[in-house]
Amino acid sequence: MKVALETALEQNRNFIPFTSDTIYPSPSHDLSLIPTRGVSLRDVVAYYNHPLRRHIHLPIWGNLRGLSAYYVLGCVCRDLHEAPIALLTWEEAIAAYSSPKDRREGAATLCRIYGQMAEVYYRQYMPEKQLEAQQKCSDYALMAGDTLNYIRCMLSQNDAYLSMGDTAAVFENIKHVRQLYLERGLKQEAAQVYPSAIQIALDRGEYVKADSMMRIFEKESGLFDEQGNIEATREIYYYDKGCYFAGIGLLDSAEIQFRRLLNHEPNIVDAYRGLVSLYLRKENRDSLRKYTKLYEDAIANYLEETQTQAIVQAEGMYDYSRQQRMAAAQKRKADILVLTGLLFVLFFIATIAYIVRRYKKANEQEKKRHMEVRAQYGDAIQKLAQVKREIGILQRNTSDKENALDSLTQEKKELAQLYEKEIERLTSELASYKETQDEVERKAAIISHFHTIAKPHLENDEKGLSRRVGAREASEEEWNQLIETVRLCYPRFYVHLMEHSLSDLRLHVCILSRLGFENKDIVTLVKSSIQSVSNVRTTLAKVFGLTSTKDLNDYLKNF
Repeated sequence: MKVALETALEQNRNFIPFTSDTIYPSPSHDLSLIPTRGVSLRDVVAYYNHPLRRHIHLPIWGNLRGLSAYYVLGCVCRDLHEAPIALLTWEEAIAAYSSPKDRREGAATLCRIYGQMAEVYYRQYMPEKQLEAQQKCSDYALMAGDTLNYIRCMLSQNDAYLSMGDTAAVFENIKHVRQLYLERGLKQEAAQVYPSAIQIALDRGEYVKADSMMRIFEKESGLFDEQGNIEATREIYYYDKGCYFAGIGLLDSAEIQFRRLLNHEPNIVDAYRGLVSLYLRKENRDSLRKYTKLYEDAIANYLEETQTQAIVQAEGMYDYSRQQRMAAAQKRKADILVLTGLLFVLFFIATIAYIVRRYKKANEQEKKRHMEVRAQYGDAIQKLAQVKREIGILQRNTSDKENALDSLTQEKKELAQLYEKEIERLTSELASYKETQDEVERKAAIISHFHTIAKPHLENDEKGLSRRVGAREASEEEWNQLIETVRLCYPRFYVHLMEHSLSDLRLHVCILSRLGFENKDIVTLVKSSIQSVSNVRTTLAKVFGLTSTKDLNDYLKNF
């Protein structure tokens, strides 16, 4: 057990990923201690955390090895992409050894455990939990007497603050950490604290402040060689430097920095993003088209490779573990009461499930009938529109001597009357139904989206930071989504528009007017001028037979 534990800890220290929970000790150990087959780390945990060993707290092999066994088993689960199980394992270790009695070694192991938990929470996009773990990590580093690790843990909290959008906390933390490094004469480490602050300053457009920090970072951090190349794994700084040059108008220098990132695959998305923004400013259409496509493909690849794990489930399992231990302590005292309560709960759940099932079935039937009626309604409107078009064609081509056409026109009119009666019946039936939740949400979502992009607003970038974005024209895909929503939610209005074969601009202005958008927002969304939109509305009024544009909105809302 000892050899298996030491081998696992050595493998973890050397950053060799675990591929299973079975450990095969290396021959470097005493041959008499090497087992003939692999040892499961779960067995190691069970061995060192036997109640006698865990509670006696023998300083040589009891408490400390039990804690280390939990720690390395959690690392195995981490490497096997079982983040919830890893968190549960480390939580069990913390519950058992929250007050280590094995001197500084126990505190150092707990520091590593909280550091690993913070990494998992970072990948799971849980900044509050991440910050809590990092704070515990720094506390135990201080207890272990590892001052340098304590400062590093303090600095690592910036990631959580950035995820929560608390930039003020980032600057305050950087200032504090830098002071701690300088007090200990660690000038290079003190200069290495600035990357997060540089990013924030650039996002705010504070280029003078960013320049000051960049000069210190490049001259004093010791991370750059004589050619100005930064240390490996820190190449994302080229993107920040490119943004700085772009911000002060040195576009060629910015391009050089962004292109340096093209040679570093982990930062390829940022490289393309920087080049797209750069060529957009340069109005270089060919390069913009090229790198926009590359940027889209890189984003798609990134999303495909990103592991989307069940974050809520992980947190739930994390909390459930503690609840389970508390419930186990009470179970012995109230077995009969728990069993009675369980039976009552099962009976209550069965009753509720029966009621919900009946209600759901009735609701589904009503929803199905609603959709059928809506489909029939839309079909009838389209057929009526088609018949009316045919009547118009026949009336234009009919003369006094063409009795056959007169007869055909009369048949079409009678058919139109039948469709009108059918529409009246279906309209009456539809009035008894409420809009489905899907229709309400779809309509509200697309209208809200168009209101948002028509005005300056805040958007979150890839790092979760909010940035201000100007109003913009709606894209072709967004127009298609809006028109499809109108087709589903306003079938009569949609068919009326289709009867008039409107151009794209007129169709877009007409739909936005129907949905109550103001002229200034319509101008932005269609990327036109106020005069052009006014002319379109005047034309639409004439198309619909109205005397003025003042009546246009009221006319459209009748559909």
